[in-house]
Amino acid sequence: MKHLLTIFLIAISVSMSVQIHADNRIPNLGDKANKCKDDECKEVHKLPNISRTQSLVIQRKMHPEFLLHKRDRTLRQGVRGGRASLAKCVNCHTSVDKNGEYIPVNAPQQFCSTCHKQVGTSMDCFSCHRTTPAEDM
Repeated sequence: MKHLLTIFLIAISVSMSVQIHADNRIPNLGDKANKCKDDECKEVHKLPNISRTQSLVIQRKMHPEFLLHKRDRTLRQGVRGGRASLAKCVNCHTSVDKNGEYIPVNAPQQFCSTCHKQVGTSMDCFSCHRTTPAEDM
């Protein structure tokens, strides 16, 4: 099933010429995510059998669908933790303020909220999920 999904995603990325935030203008990407942009984390967001760049483009285009799949597995099948968790997303896409406190990803002008506001969608996932990394991270 994973191979079919990968093939499907590759076919979509090849057939579509939509440009999605594939440049450095992404606001407040998050402290750790900014470091990963500088090739420190080459395997982050890497889908099998395609380049890292193609993988990032696919995931940026398709992230709502990926998250809905996780949501369905979590809510309907009771899958918790691991890949069903948003913890890794939050860990990289949060920033720290001048006092060293984490800024929630759904705060105004932060990574997730900026894009969601731009496309007019809600961020109801954070009514249950943490908006900052856990203390033991």
